[in-house]
This record gives sequence, structure tokens and C-alpha cells, in this order.
Amino acid sequence: MIRKIKGFHLILIISLLINCKLEKKIDKTQKEKLPCIERLEKSLKDYEQAKRESRKEDQISLGKRIVYCSFELKQYNRVISYGKEIINLLKGSGDLKSYSYVYYHIGLGYRYLKQNDSTYYYYTKSNEINVKLQDSLKIMERFYNIASLESEEELYLKSDSTAIQGLKYISNNPKSNNIICSIYNCLGINSRNQGAYDKAIKYYNLATETTNDSLRKIRYMGNKAVVYKYDKKYRRALDIYDKIIKNSFFNKIELKLKFKILDNYTYTKYLLGEKVHVNDFFKVQRLKDSINNYAGLITNYSYISDYFYNKNSDKSLFYAQKMYDLSREIERPNDRIEAIDKLINLVKGNEIRKYANERSYLKDSIIDARRKSRNKLVKTIYNFDLLKEQKLKAEIKTEQQKLQKQLLGFAVILTILSSIVYFFYRREKTKKEKAIEVYNTETRLAKKIHDELANDVYAVMSTLQNNSTTDTRLLTRVEKIYAQTRDISHENSPVLTGEQFESFLKQLFVDFTNDTCKVIHKGLQEVNINELSKEKQIVVYRVLQELLVNMKKYSESSLVLITFSLEKNMLHVVYQDNGKGIENLVVKNGLQNMETRIKSIGGFITFESKQGKGFQAKFQFKK
Repeated sequence: MIRKIKGFHLILIISLLINCKLEKKIDKTQKEKLPCIERLEKSLKDYEQAKRESRKEDQISLGKRIVYCSFELKQYNRVISYGKEIINLLKGSGDLKSYSYVYYHIGLGYRYLKQNDSTYYYYTKSNEINVKLQDSLKIMERFYNIASLESEEELYLKSDSTAIQGLKYISNNPKSNNIICSIYNCLGINSRNQGAYDKAIKYYNLATETTNDSLRKIRYMGNKAVVYKYDKKYRRALDIYDKIIKNSFFNKIELKLKFKILDNYTYTKYLLGEKVHVNDFFKVQRLKDSINNYAGLITNYSYISDYFYNKNSDKSLFYAQKMYDLSREIERPNDRIEAIDKLINLVKGNEIRKYANERSYLKDSIIDARRKSRNKLVKTIYNFDLLKEQKLKAEIKTEQQKLQKQLLGFAVILTILSSIVYFFYRREKTKKEKAIEVYNTETRLAKKIHDELANDVYAVMSTLQNNSTTDTRLLTRVEKIYAQTRDISHENSPVLTGEQFESFLKQLFVDFTNDTCKVIHKGLQEVNINELSKEKQIVVYRVLQELLVNMKKYSESSLVLITFSLEKNMLHVVYQDNGKGIENLVVKNGLQNMETRIKSIGGFITFESKQGKGFQAKFQFKK
């Protein structure tokens, strides 16, 4: 115990030495502000000059500097007025980063003027821009700012929701670490103020474990100790304060926090029942007074009043009165109510009623002021949520209209495409139907020629042969007619399609091979010609048949080569003979029929021939 007291006194001596340097530090701070004052004055002049010359971009740049310097110099009304002017200048510029920056600083201006509803509005406007920029660090920071604001207005559940929303934007950016810790700290404060002490401890632990900053660790440990104090777990609170005071970074933290920890340390020892000397409170009181920490002095007076409560009622009353006077002077109504509660237990007679009435009036005033402030903030939040909902509905409606237009456009395009597809389908179908009709007509005519005309011609021939007086020349002519009729019938006879087509086609080549002319084919098996559709097989057969018939009639060929090949799903067929050829080739009659047949299956055909160099035909179509 003696060692602890000596250690504590040593800390107080160090703190007093630090205090001796405080005035020098304040002077240095004042000197650091001078460049900011000078920059502000110059920026104000340059801004007015840019305004007169309508240099919009310069106005924006200078305006941002004015906002920054004004904030540093605590000129919050100027921050707000120039901030709003810059927002008007930024309209239509697309400079989202400047929008976010200025909205945030306007919010800060209102924050320090304690106009929380306006603060919320501009913080939220800033964050809407951050979301558009996809700046996760700024989004998280702004959610923390808003959550702190809501916590201050005792909207703890809303604050929790906002803080957790901020945690969704955790990134790998090292700078995000401090914001994450601050959010956990905010959640801890919310839980503590709602009496959920275990939950508060959990969040303070998360904040302490997450941060790499030793000074922040001390702050969060101090908050954790306060929770244990509220929960009357004084030993745990005292153990934490011991760790903080022994921490090597304790002397590097800001004086206000340091003196607060020292005061709480002494008071917790008192609550635990350990031996405490009043001089320990007095030493911290002098330290707080040296830095004008009036809120800290109110706490110190409260602790001393409690210390003397069972020891010396007059002294307890004296410090309760000091607490009351100071809280009234610096307008801290909650501390004033706490001081009144102490006074009511210490004064006598009519003074009790006087303080009780004052407490009642003050409490009602606080509740009313808090209600008004909270209602203004809630209204702003509601309006924002309503605006967001309306904006969302408008976006949904716009998207629906856009989708409807797209669907309409798609329907029009689909109709056009369908019409085109149907047109080509009908055209192809018509071609196929015509080809089938031609094929059927040819087959029907061949059958009729064979069954009727050829038989009749044959009957006439038989009669003439049996008649001894028949002219031999007449008989020869009739035989010729019969042969022609038989050939026509054969040329237009039905075509075997499907799996038998390749064999049927080979038979065609055999039929036209004789002692004077040889028909050779190449690549037929490799192209799998049996896989062709029925219509295409018929066309191939008829075209080759007609080429061979023409060869037999006119070319006097001794050799015919028919080559089949497949390239990129296109079937190529080349017919070549070594006949006498044609000097001036004209596509008509039979050749036109071939063209028509090939076109009916989506292909094309070419013919080449020269006198004495044979005849060549090439055709191709998609397999």
C-alpha cells in the first residue's frame, strides 16, 4: 500500500513539472495559429478578387482554404457561410470530392454550434457523395460521425444501427484502423448508457484489441474502468487504472485525460474502501485548475464532497456548493442537478425545498430542451429517410420505365427479326416446296412417258417390224423416238435418298461409263453425302445427272472427273470433262435449270469452257 501511495505521489510531481511547461506550450500553439490567420486573410482577399473576375475554379479552391482556416480558428459561422457559397459554385461541376469535403465542414461548423439537426443533414449529404465515390474510408468515418451525434441525443438504438452500418465498409486501408476503434468505442458508450455493462465491456475490449495506438489503448481502458465503476466492480476498475498509470505512454497522453484518470483512480480507491488522503484529490484539483479544465473541476468537487460526506458535513457541503456554482456558471445543467442532489442531503430547513424546486424546474427544462433537440434531429432523420425512400421509389420507377422501354424496343426488334426470319424461312420453304414440286412433276412425267408414251411407241414399232412393207428409214426414226422417250423417263425417274443415296449416285456414274467414256469420282465417301437433307441430295443428283447427259450428247468426252470436298461445313463439287468444249459459253436452258436447282438450296454454281479444252462446272452449298 505504501509503495502504491509513493508511486502515485511521484506521478503527481511529474504532472506538476509538466504543468510548469504548459504556458510555454500554449504560447507555441498561439504562434502556430498565426500562419493560419495570415492564410485566411490572404485567401479572403484573393477570393473576392476571383469573384469579381468570375474565376469560378479559383473561387472554389480559395473557398475551401477559407473553410479550413476558419474551422482551425474556430470561426464556425464563417465555415458555414462560405461552405454554402462553395456548394452553389460547385453545382454542375461534377467535383464530388469537393462536394464531400465542403458538406462535411459545414456539418462540423454546425456541430460546434450545437445544432445537431443541421449537423446530421450535412454529414449525411457528405456521405451520400462518399458512397458515389466508393470511398470506403470516408463512408466509415462519416457513419461514425453520425452515430456519435445520435448517441449524444440518446438515440442509442439508431446510433448502434448507424455504427454497425459503418463497420460494413471495413477495408485493408491501414488508416481505417482508428475509425474502426472509434466505432467500437461509440457502441461501448451506447451500451454503458443503457446499463448493458457486459456488452459495453465487450465493445471496449474490441476497441483496445483492434488499435495499434498505445494512447488510444489507454483511453479505451479508461472507459472500460468507468463501466466497472458504474457496475460497482471497483476492484476490476482499480486494476485497470493501475495498468494505465504504469504504462510507459501514460505521461504522453493529453493532460486533460491524464488528470481525469488520476482523479478517477483516487475516487475508485475511495469507493473500494482503500485508504485515500484528501490531498490526493487536492493535487489533481490544482492540476485541472492549471489547464482551465472546468468540467474536470466539477467532477473533482463532486468526489471531494463524497469523500467528506461521512467525515465532515460542512466540508462536504462546501464542495457540493462549489460544484453547484461552477456547473451553473459554465452552464452544465446535468452536473448542476447532481450538485443539487448532494446539497439536498446536506442542507436543512427551507433550503431543502428551494433546491428541490430548482431541481424540478431544471430537470423539466433539461428534458424539454433535450426533447426539442432530439425531435429536431429525429425530424431531420425522418425527412432524410423519407427523401431516400422517395428517391428510391423514383429510381425504381425510372428503372421500370427504362425496362419497359427496353422491353418495348426488344419486342420491336424481336418482331422485326422474327419477320425477317419468317421471310427467309418462307422463302426457303417455298424454294423447297417448288423443288419438291418440280421433282414430283418430273417423276410423274417420267412415269407417264414410261407407262403410256413409251409403250405406245413400242407397240407401233412392233407393228412396223411385223409389216414386211414398212420403210426401213421410218422404222429407224421410230426406234430413235423410242430411245429418246426412254432416256427422258430415265432422267426424271425417282431419286433414292437417305442412307442409300451414295450408292445410288455411284450407280449414276456407272450408267454413264462405257467403252468410249469413263466417269471417275473422287472424295465422295469422305464428305458423308448420305447426311445431306433429302432436298439437297435430289438437287446434287439432278445437277450431276444433267451435266453427264449434256456430256454424252454434246462434248464427245473420253474422261469425266467429279470431285467432292468439304471445307468449313461447305460441300464443294467440281465436274470436269475433256470434251470439245464451247467457245462462247451462254448460260441458258439446261444450265439455267442447274443454277435454279443450286440456288434453291442456298448455293451457287459456275461454268467454264473453251473450244477444245473441255467443260467445267463448280457448285457449293452449306452442308
